[in-house]
Amino acid sequence: MDSAAASLEGIFVYKKKLKSTSMTIEQIKEIFIGMGNKPCPLTEKLVYTGYQQVSGGYIARAKKEGILVDYKKNSPSQYWHLMTYCDSNDGNKKFSKSIVCGELIFWMAEVSGAVDKARLEQLLEEIVESADRTKGIKPTYDRKKCNRIIQEVCFVWK
Repeated sequence: MDSAAASLEGIFVYKKKLKSTSMTIEQIKEIFIGMGNKPCPLTEKLVYTGYQQVSGGYIARAKKEGILVDYKKNSPSQYWHLMTYCDSNDGNKKFSKSIVCGELIFWMAEVSGAVDKARLEQLLEEIVESADRTKGIKPTYDRKKCNRIIQEVCFVWK
């Protein structure tokens, strides 16, 4: 287990070990600060299939800052998403269940190694298979339902 996964044991599920400790936004930022270029092929595939927030939140901020928003290019990145979130919130605030963005949680679990790759592959398949492809070119997802599934697999906290 690398140091990021070890540090995140309290928040993420790691190989069936469940611990529930609180981490602050600043602690989360410190863990992920150097992971912007870490390969995340499963997250990239998830977003490439159209599983990306459509508006509001980090998407609205990216547009406001002139950052390309294009799910086919995995833009904006989940690293940018997390760092922007951390920088715009009080670092002493607990990193809590108010974080509901599935693609962000999935990315955090993947790059930290906190969730077994095989389990993430299974989760990815489950999410992608749930897409409604009858409404146009870009598949649509029940994001509320899928985000909850991603949280259940990837996150454990108080």
